[in-house]
Amino acid sequence: MTQKTLSRRDFGKMGAKALTAASLSTLGVIQMASAQSPASELESRYLMELALDVDDQLDTGHTSIAPVSGGTFSGPRLNGTVRNGGADWITQVSGHSSLDVRITLDTDDGAIIYMAYKGIVARTDSGLYWRVTPLFNTAAEEYDWLNHIVCVGKSKQVPGKVAYDIFEIL
Repeated sequence: MTQKTLSRRDFGKMGAKALTAASLSTLGVIQMASAQSPASELESRYLMELALDVDDQLDTGHTSIAPVSGGTFSGPRLNGTVRNGGADWITQVSGHSSLDVRITLDTDDGAIIYMAYKGIVARTDSGLYWRVTPLFNTAAEEYDWLNHIVCVGKSKQVPGKVAYDIFEIL
């Protein structure tokens, strides 16, 4: 086996290549880390409180149905009541419950709004994680803006009700 001796010049050239490769590698890690950082903060605006009257659940196996018999909603831009006739389909999935709710809202000024939301309820070390993602559909011109927004809701404690604070994501 022949041993080759490196001159200072050869070592310098090799060192520069190794340093360049290491630098590019580090730069790639930095770019990856910055690619995982948000471009902006998530902002929201309070939309309303939704408080539902829910009847006893009907057991259908892995999915239970909780009839919605009424309720109220109130916020800075809309207020009214929840019609009887909606329901919450609650499916037990490994480790959590999956919600599928469909209700009709009547605003104080006579508009009709269809509201549907999906959600997750899970027990965590810090308590109950209960979040929903409502969508709205209405033909009422004064509430057309609801057709074009994304919302997130968080459960809240209201005695005798299933209740949420709903926020519009800006």
